[in-house]
Amino acid sequence: MTDSSQLEAQGRSLSGKVVVVTGGAGDLGRSILERLERAGAVAVGCDVVAGPGVEQCDVTDRESLDRMVASVVERHGALHAMVAGAGVVERAAAIDLEPSSWSRVIGINLTGAFHAAQSAARAMGDDGGSIVFIGSWIGSAPARDLMSYCVSKAGLDMMARCLALELAPRKVRVNVVAPGVVEAGVSAQIFREAPERRSAMEAVIPLGRLAAPDDVSSCVEFLLSERSSYVTGASLVVDGGIRLAHAGG
Repeated sequence: MTDSSQLEAQGRSLSGKVVVVTGGAGDLGRSILERLERAGAVAVGCDVVAGPGVEQCDVTDRESLDRMVASVVERHGALHAMVAGAGVVERAAAIDLEPSSWSRVIGINLTGAFHAAQSAARAMGDDGGSIVFIGSWIGSAPARDLMSYCVSKAGLDMMARCLALELAPRKVRVNVVAPGVVEAGVSAQIFREAPERRSAMEAVIPLGRLAAPDDVSSCVEFLLSERSSYVTGASLVVDGGIRLAHAGG
C-alpha cells in the first residue's frame, strides 16, 4: 500500500496540506474547516469579520486577500489549496434590483472568488494545488427574485473551467462544489422558525431531506484530495436531486 493509500485508509487524505477557506465564519465554512482538519490539513479560515479560529480578510479587497495568503505561506511554508466559499444572497425582483445590490452580490460571490483563486494560484507557483469554488445548484436553474445570486454562481462554473484549462500546466486543479438547500445559516434559521416550510422543501427533494453541512464539506475534501487527482474543470452538484425535480416542472 502506498503512503497516499495509507493516509486515505486512515481518513487523513489531506495530511500536511495547507488550505485557506474564505467565508470561514459561516456555518458551511466552519463545517469545511472542521472536515479538512479531520483529514489532516492545516486549515486556515478567513472572513470579513474575524472570529474564533478565523482570520480577517475581505475578498472584495484584493490587497487584503493577498496579505492573508502571504501570511499563511510565511507561517506554514506553502499553500496547497484554496476553498472560495465567501458568499452573500440578496433577494429582489429583477426589475427592482438596485445596482448597489447587484454589485455587492457579484463583487463577493464572483469577483471575490476570482481574487481568491488568482492569489492562491500565484502562491502555489508551479508546485501544483487545488482550488474549489462553492457554487450552487441554482447556478444552472433560474430562480425568481435571485437573479444576481444565480448569475454569480453560474459565473463560477465558467471561471472554474477557464482556470482549469490555463492552470493545468502548473498542476493546479480547479473545480466547483454546487450545494442544494443546506441546513445552515439563514436557511437553517428559517426552517427552525417555520417547520412547515422545511417539510414542503423536503417534499420536493428526491432524496427527501435537506443537505447537512458535512454532505457538502465531504465533497470539498474529495476534490482537494488525491482521490480526485484526474478531476479538473468539473462541477459536483450536491443537491439531493432537487435540480431534477426543478427541471421536471
